[in-house]
Amino acid sequence: MKRFFLLAALSIVLFSNASAQEDKRNVMLNAESASAPRVINFGLPDSNNGAVVFIDGMKHGMGLPRSQYHWAGGNSYEKVGTIGLMEAVVQYGEYSIMVDSRTRMGSDSISGDFTGASSINGLIRFDGSLRGAFGKGWYFALGAYVNYDPTSVNAPSRTFVDQKQIYQASISHRRENSSLNMTYRFSYCGDRVDGGYSIAPFTYNGYGSISLLEGFRLGRDCYMPADETVKWMDLVTGQWRTGDMSRLDRRFLHDLNVSYFLNDVAGWDFRSYLHICYMSPSTYLKVQGAGIDEVSLTQGFSLPGGKAHEGMVQSRLAQLYNTWTLDPELRFEALKTLGTHSLKSGISIVAARQSEASSSFRFAHTVEKNPVRVYKDGEATWGFNRNSTWFDAWKIHADLYIFDDWRPLKSLLVKSGARVRGLYNDIFSAPKLEGDTKNARVEGFNLADENLCEKHHFQKGGVDYAFSEHLSWRIAPWITLMAEGFYGMTNKATTYYRNATLPSLRPIGNALVRGGFTVENKWMDLTGLVSYITSWNNAAPVSVTKQIGGESETIPWVAQYGIGTLGFTLDGSVHFGGFSLHARVTWQNPTYKNYRNEFVFSDGSVTVIDYTGKTVTGISKWMAELDPSFTWNWLRVWASVRYYSRQYVSRTNMAYFNGHFETFAGVDFRFGKHSKLSLNFVNLLFQQGAKGSIDIADTIEDAAELEGLVMAGSYIRPFTVDLSYTFSF
Repeated sequence: MKRFFLLAALSIVLFSNASAQEDKRNVMLNAESASAPRVINFGLPDSNNGAVVFIDGMKHGMGLPRSQYHWAGGNSYEKVGTIGLMEAVVQYGEYSIMVDSRTRMGSDSISGDFTGASSINGLIRFDGSLRGAFGKGWYFALGAYVNYDPTSVNAPSRTFVDQKQIYQASISHRRENSSLNMTYRFSYCGDRVDGGYSIAPFTYNGYGSISLLEGFRLGRDCYMPADETVKWMDLVTGQWRTGDMSRLDRRFLHDLNVSYFLNDVAGWDFRSYLHICYMSPSTYLKVQGAGIDEVSLTQGFSLPGGKAHEGMVQSRLAQLYNTWTLDPELRFEALKTLGTHSLKSGISIVAARQSEASSSFRFAHTVEKNPVRVYKDGEATWGFNRNSTWFDAWKIHADLYIFDDWRPLKSLLVKSGARVRGLYNDIFSAPKLEGDTKNARVEGFNLADENLCEKHHFQKGGVDYAFSEHLSWRIAPWITLMAEGFYGMTNKATTYYRNATLPSLRPIGNALVRGGFTVENKWMDLTGLVSYITSWNNAAPVSVTKQIGGESETIPWVAQYGIGTLGFTLDGSVHFGGFSLHARVTWQNPTYKNYRNEFVFSDGSVTVIDYTGKTVTGISKWMAELDPSFTWNWLRVWASVRYYSRQYVSRTNMAYFNGHFETFAGVDFRFGKHSKLSLNFVNLLFQQGAKGSIDIADTIEDAAELEGLVMAGSYIRPFTVDLSYTFSF
């Protein structure tokens, strides 16, 4: 829920030949991570899973596997783009922009691409792909991606913070009117993307500005203690366990994609897909900031040697997820042209088995560079399972969808789409329902203690649906007018039931209407759009932090709310010779609707806050992007500059961060037919600043209380230089 981005501007899914070019722009230029795709959304809350990744026409995971952590693009794929918004909504039931990647299959001749990369931070990366033919129409492709990145924080306890390995093998068979493709992919993730290294402390001065703490370099110095030994209570068994946080991220994903295409059978084209995603028992550790407190000698905090501690203490909330899932999907499609109609219809069947249990605990450390652990009442960890979640579920759904592209006139295109999904969920979970005397997330809560926990069994069927309409009219050879929209209702996903409370089981509604124009010729294109998108009955877990008795307390909360977003976008490009320039500017005003909360803390105090009408946190009303590039023989120079205006830190809108730039640039040198050397830069303007939202600020309604407050939050990735060499044949 922390990420709400643009509506139409970053989802500029248009209707002309220029649309494919627009959708491919800067998909991988991520200002926060060097190995995950850029998160692009369009005004609606995402699922906290970041970018939605599709591989060879199938979704990479059905909920629990965070697909962007098990995928990295690279040499094993064709050029990466995005899936059109109307297609995403109707065919896939996804109200977001989706990364579209296609595996590079073999060809008659042996070919390969091998890239080695490093950075000034000590990155080690290998990305290789080898393709060829067996003979008699059979082909193969092999790929490997290995990434070990210490990131910019130079953690004293870990050599590498971001660790990822992906291996894949493909076999394909092609005939004149048919093709068969099979790909097996294995990925291992030991990354620490959410492991606590992505936040840092600073002082909020008020009026959007921050100042750095003395001796602390934002994005350069480590803000996690070297001592990562922890004890926690296993949520499922109630048993005590110990471990090292540096070894608690271990995720293993097995992925099988099979597709078969049969073309021109009595005028019909047929497509069939099988995807099996299996995450073997894996663990995922999420560590977040839970407030910075000024503690006294009487509050029971001490340093490792036993000396009583006073001063600033950073509280941390850790959630250790034990996860496994088996997500098979089968899909059939048929396509046919009937006169002026181009039809596509399909059926998709998913039967997923998912299980997840998150044990939670808290720990603390000093507020400084390379901090040291702070103990509370002699204990290194506490607050066991007060923020725990659990569910064990089957989900089955069958989708029927149809698209009709109709050209009643040569200059007029009408595109219609509709989907209906029948679903059944069988779920065991442990929320505290109305009237329950158990399932409160108290200290030591666990599923095995019948005095604390009573499991609930939900058997819920339902129907999801969505439909879209698009109209484009070419009023002149170089001018096109467009209007389109969608409407859909989606039942709560199985993952919703894992939360500590279930405020509503009502379906989530989404709707969009937008219209505009495109002007295009051989050397330029320009698109203008006005859009309104809205959603209602959204529900998402949030962590709410408030100081109770001089110490920050973080409680789990499931928020129910709506969002409405009005936006305007201008997007265009010019290209002549070897020069091209893309530019985009957007204004948007995403606001919360029906967002009233009553937060109950451990001392019984109730904080009532209504966020209705407030601007959604973590996004900007104004965004601009400029992407020039120039290619000349063996040399290509490119840059990308983005500007984001003010971003609100808190849902009360009492605190905000001033605007900031995100900058990228690169130079590619080609040596002969086989070699390329690339030099890439991140944050050329040496921006130092915070971004996103801060949980501690969500319960503060007086702006004066925020001035001079020391807090911790995410930040812009500091200046980085990457060097890579690619050998291709």
